[in-house]
Amino acid sequence: MASIVVVTTTLPIEWTAEQIMKLKTKLISQQLAACVQSDKINSTYSWEGEIVSEDEWRLTIKTTKNQHKSLISTLVENHPYDVPQIIHRLEETSPEYYNWVKQQVAN
Repeated sequence: MASIVVVTTTLPIEWTAEQIMKLKTKLISQQLAACVQSDKINSTYSWEGEIVSEDEWRLTIKTTKNQHKSLISTLVENHPYDVPQIIHRLEETSPEYYNWVKQQVAN
């Protein structure tokens, strides 16, 4: 089976669409990601003893197994949160999509 890595992170809703696009473009132009999707979500969690509920941006990023560590390092360097949510998982995909991702991402 063909597998890619899907990385998910969240960013503050105060970031403008332009700031989000700048980060997405950076990841793609540096060939760390083949595709980055963004959407607005609401997160509820415990932070410093308080229950917090706030709107955030969610980025869903597709990359290869060879580049996912470099991608994560770049996210950490550019992330405004003290403890960023950066989740990554291996996902099976069609051979055609795998080949496209592999062509877009530096190996």
